[in-house]
Amino acid sequence: MLDTYQYFSEINFEYHTHSFGAISHCDPRYEPTQPPTIEETKKTLSAMMKSYAVTMSDLRAETWIAHGTLLGWHWNQKFLPWDSDIDVQMGVETLAGLVFRNISEYRYPVAGEDRPRVYLLDINPHYTITSTRDVANKIDARWIDTTNGKYIDITAVHLSPGKTRHIPFEQGVLFCKITCISGLQSDELFPLQDASFEGISVKYRTTPIRFSPKSMGKNPPPIPASLASF
Repeated sequence: MLDTYQYFSEINFEYHTHSFGAISHCDPRYEPTQPPTIEETKKTLSAMMKSYAVTMSDLRAETWIAHGTLLGWHWNQKFLPWDSDIDVQMGVETLAGLVFRNISEYRYPVAGEDRPRVYLLDINPHYTITSTRDVANKIDARWIDTTNGKYIDITAVHLSPGKTRHIPFEQGVLFCKITCISGLQSDELFPLQDASFEGISVKYRTTPIRFSPKSMGKNPPPIPASLASF
């Protein structure tokens, strides 16, 4: 473990339902008075995904859905019923190009609401650290809904220079600091493919992911046989 402070944190809400994730996935800087309801969370995720996708497209910042969000797309092109956050990735060079926009705010209208929601792009100052031992800073940036603190986790993808004490991947392998879902050849990720997710235009990796139910925790939901290998 590296001697770095943890930049991002989240609120420890205790949900009284098993229909949605027990982890809050809410940034404490924008803590709501009450935990978001399931319906509010669903509405927030959809609006947040749309605002992020549109903004990154406008900024010409290449990004793609990943992790649990990619699993939801494979399942039925929607968020998984129990998911309460969004996961995306981008190349570390792309993220570096957004640094001058760090802590910038973006306003987008949400159906049924009088005022636009304000979204914050927040980049972790530790994003340049490539060591997978920096377990406190696996998330490199966030796209945050300042209405209730819900966020999109953004992880940067790096090109391994070769195995070291801090990087457990061979030279030329693509990886992020979440090691259980790292280790791709370039042609497994690129070229990115276009897709529709919750009716929103997104991009995803070119080949199926190698999925392990272990990455879903101690009590993972049932995974169809057709999805077990991605």
